Amino acid sequence: MATNKLKVAILDDFEKIADTVPAYEKLKERADVTNLRKRLDTSENIVAGLRDFDIVLLMRERTFLSDKEYAQLPTLKLISQTGRTSRHLDLPNATRRGIAVIGTAADNGVSTVELTVALILALLRKIPQVNLRMREEAWPAIVGNTLEGKTIGVFGFGRIGREVARIMKAFIDTRVLAYSRSITAERAQEVGAECVPLETLWRQSDILTVHINSNTQTRGSIGEKEFAMMKRGVLLVNTARGPIVSEPAMLKALESGQLGGVGLDVFDIEPLPLDHPLRRFDNAILTSHRGYAAVEVMSERYGQAMQNILDFLDEKPLEFLNPEVSPRRR
Repeated sequence: MATNKLKVAILDDFEKIADTVPAYEKLKERADVTNLRKRLDTSENIVAGLRDFDIVLLMRERTFLSDKEYAQLPTLKLISQTGRTSRHLDLPNATRRGIAVIGTAADNGVSTVELTVALILALLRKIPQVNLRMREEAWPAIVGNTLEGKTIGVFGFGRIGREVARIMKAFIDTRVLAYSRSITAERAQEVGAECVPLETLWRQSDILTVHINSNTQTRGSIGEKEFAMMKRGVLLVNTARGPIVSEPAMLKALESGQLGGVGLDVFDIEPLPLDHPLRRFDNAILTSHRGYAAVEVMSERYGQAMQNILDFLDEKPLEFLNPEVSPRRR
């Protein structure tokens, strides 16, 4: 018997969470659902993989779609994604082609805050190095440092930077410095931080954690000049976006010892190539963009993205990321 069900492709579910949420079974009752867990890493692979689908569910920023792909996906009607970031999508051309795009609620950043704190503590106490050596020798004599008495610089004071500052101040005898374009002394003081100029942030921090937005103005905000102003052996944590920190300058600072270690969840190129020089440093803790990748966060977002698809099928009113679109529902 022929079916009139629309075809839905779920992309980027490398953590294998999408089919564990309750909304998944509801969606399968209404649509022909395929979970594509292989990374579609080229335009050709994207087109070949998605050519027959009507709806695509994306995990934000893992697959990039432009008009080149839209032009070769004539049945595509809806992109339902987790989160509200749209830098990976060509919204104007999606609108022009009648492809509706809808997102879910933005997360509150708590999972990224937690990862930031974990990276700071792991760098200080050399947890990855000790863990590795515990598999190679009986009782490794690797000594780390305490957070007590340290100065933590918070570069960016939005919802994530502010919360990191608050938590850092809760540790014994810490000093927290904060900088953003819009910060005031009063806002900083609310969480026990000091509002300081950028040069002070660079020169006085023992640990620097990055939380500013990534855009053309902030790209390369931390480069050779900034690293040269910092204390020798400073620790750098970046859970914001890779291009905010100049990668060549960071590598040079690691080589020279100006940087005592880095904790990085984000990179210029993601996934990070296996032969990337950052992988050579044992004082570089590298995670694969795990800031938002917690079971609780991803389950909730997948559920919301699937419910958006169900509402689209029912022709319910939806708040599209491209509100000017005239969606093709059939």
